[in-house]
Order: sequence, then structure tokens, then C-alpha cells
Amino acid sequence: MVAQTLSLIVVLTWSAAVMIRDLVTFRISNRSIIAGVIFLWPALYLLNLRMQINSALFGMCCIVLLFGLTSLIGMGDVKLILILAPWIRQGDLGFSIVLLIGIAWLQLIAMSLMQRRLPKRIAFAPAILVAAALNMAT
Repeated sequence: MVAQTLSLIVVLTWSAAVMIRDLVTFRISNRSIIAGVIFLWPALYLLNLRMQINSALFGMCCIVLLFGLTSLIGMGDVKLILILAPWIRQGDLGFSIVLLIGIAWLQLIAMSLMQRRLPKRIAFAPAILVAAALNMAT
């Protein structure tokens, strides 16, 4: 029980740090990604989540990488998705993608209302992390 509580604290702390940095600077640092692999992966394992590596995951990773290379999303977002991808339950992948897009739209609408104009950049880390968390929690 203590290990799971500490693991949850690690996951929440890392996620909050990545979200805040992305919202403020529109960047996800390589240090954050490395910390995610070093601390997040063992924490997710201790929370009884298991990696799922198969051809569907490989295909999704290729599509995400293509989005990054064509500048549809930033490479920090690509790396964030790639370190979370093995932990995503692939049976609910379609729902998670719809959820990710919906959260990003809500974020875009909120930013537009606060700034009274369409933002030139959007931080995707909050949408990515919330969609991943909801996928893993269900």
C-alpha cells in the first residue's frame, strides 16, 4: 500500500511538473522525458499497470512521429506520447484519442476566451497527460 501511494505521488508530481512547464514555456524538456522513463515507468509498474508492446503500438508511434516531423505537434509532445504509449490500454485507444482532441479543444477555447484572440501556440501536455491518465484509470 505504501509503495502504491508513493508511486501515485511520483506520477502526479512528474505530470504536474510537465504540465506547468509546458503551459508556461510551451516546451517539454528532454530532462522531463528522461525523468519520466527513470521514475514514471517504475511507478506505473508498481501501480499494477503493465506495458503493452505490439504492432498496433508500433503503428501508433509511427503516426505520432509523422505528426511531429510535419510540425502538426511539437517534438516534445511526440516524446511525451511515446513514453506513455506502452502503458496505454489499447482496447480504449479510440476513446483516448477522442478525449485528447476534446481536451485540447476545451483548452483552446479557454485560452481564446482569456486572451480574446486565437492563440498562436497551444500546450498539448495537459491534454495528453489527462487523456492518458483517464485511459489508465479505466
